[in-house]
Amino acid sequence: MSWMHTGKVQAFNHSGLDKNLAQEHGIRLPSQYLNNNWQLTHQALLMLASLNDYDQQQVMKEIDYVTRYPSSTYSTKHSLNPFRRIYRTRYPFRSYHYLLEYKTNGACQVVIDDIYFDRNVLGTKRNIANERTTLYNVSRESSANYNGPTPSDGIKTLAGAWIAREAVPHIQTEHAAVNGMQNELNKAAWLMGVHAQAAYSADGITGYTLFHNPSDGWKLDLAECVFDKLSRTKSHNAQHLAAILSHAQKSGKAIKWVAHSQGAIIFNAALLHYRANYGGRLTSQQLALHGSGANVEKLSQLATGLGMKIVAVRNNPFDLVPNLAGGNDLSTSSLCRSIKFCGLVFGRDSEPGVSPHTLPYLGIETYKEQLRMFGNHKKAAQVQRYINKHVGNS
Repeated sequence: MSWMHTGKVQAFNHSGLDKNLAQEHGIRLPSQYLNNNWQLTHQALLMLASLNDYDQQQVMKEIDYVTRYPSSTYSTKHSLNPFRRIYRTRYPFRSYHYLLEYKTNGACQVVIDDIYFDRNVLGTKRNIANERTTLYNVSRESSANYNGPTPSDGIKTLAGAWIAREAVPHIQTEHAAVNGMQNELNKAAWLMGVHAQAAYSADGITGYTLFHNPSDGWKLDLAECVFDKLSRTKSHNAQHLAAILSHAQKSGKAIKWVAHSQGAIIFNAALLHYRANYGGRLTSQQLALHGSGANVEKLSQLATGLGMKIVAVRNNPFDLVPNLAGGNDLSTSSLCRSIKFCGLVFGRDSEPGVSPHTLPYLGIETYKEQLRMFGNHKKAAQVQRYINKHVGNS
C-alpha cells in the first residue's frame, strides 16, 4: 500500500493537545474539545497541522471517536502487536483519505502515533463514484487551445492537453478551478484546463489546481445541487472548498478561480459557509463563472460582500443550465431555446463540440460556426435567427 506522511520525528514522545499547542500549530479545535483529552505523538501533531482546515476537522472527529472507542470494529489490529491498531477514517466516506495509527499505553490511554495520507483512494477509479473530493495539481502537456470553432479531432486533442498529477492539501498555483457534475477526474482535469485558459487567456497558464468535484451519478449529483441551494448546512464539497478559500486568504495567496456548472453552485455554497463560519474578506481571490448553475446576480453580490471580484461571466443563451437551473433567464424565449437545445447537453446527440454547455462560451458567432463545423446546420440556423433578432444581421 502507498502512504504519505511527514517523516518520523520523536515518534514515541507524546502529549496532550491543549489550546496553546493547537494555536501554535494552526489547528482549530472543535468547540466541545476538552484539554489534554487526546494524546498525540509529535509526528501525529505535525501531520495534523499540515492538513487544511476541513481535513483537520474530519480527522479530529475520528481521533475523538477512537479515543472513546479504541476497540472499534472499524480498526485493524497490528499483526504482531495487538495493542497497535490502524483505523480507516469513515467520515464522510468509508474510503476517505486518512488512516490513524494508534495504541493504548500502560495507563489505558489512547495515543495517536501517526496520521497517514492514503494515496490508494486518490486518482481515477473504474467506478467513478469512488473518486474523492481532493485538490490536484494539473499540468499542461501541450499547447492545444480552444479559442475558436474547432473540429472533432481538435477537441479530442484537448483531452490530452491537461493531466492531473499529484494530490495536494493546499493550492500552490496562481489558477484554480471547480468542475461541474458528471465529470470523472480525467475529464475534469482537461475540461477545466480549457475553461481556465479561456477565462484567463492572457496569463499563459502552464498548470492549475483542480478542486475535484467527483460524480456519484447524475441523480445524486442533482440532489447535491439542490441540497447546496436550499439547505442551511452545506455539502462536504462546499465545506471543504470554504476551508481552502480561508487557508489561501490567511496565507496571502492570490488565486484566480473559474467555476463551471455545478462548480458555481458549490462555490456559492462555500462562500455562504465561509461567511457563517470563518468571517473576514477574500480580497486576494477572484472568480470567473462559466455555464453557471448558480444565479449570477446573487453569487456576485455574495462574492462582492466578501471582497472577491467576479471577473467574467460566460453563459451561452442556448444553455439550459444557467438559464433555468441557475435562474439567470426565466423568460419564455429562454425556456424555448433551452428545451430545443437540451438534447445537445444531456441527450444522445450531446458531445463537447456541439453542446452549448460543456466547452467555454466564446460568443454566439463562434457557437454558430461550431455547430456548422459539426454538420448540425439545423441548430446553426436557429442560432442565426437568434443573432438576427438580438444582435443584428451578420
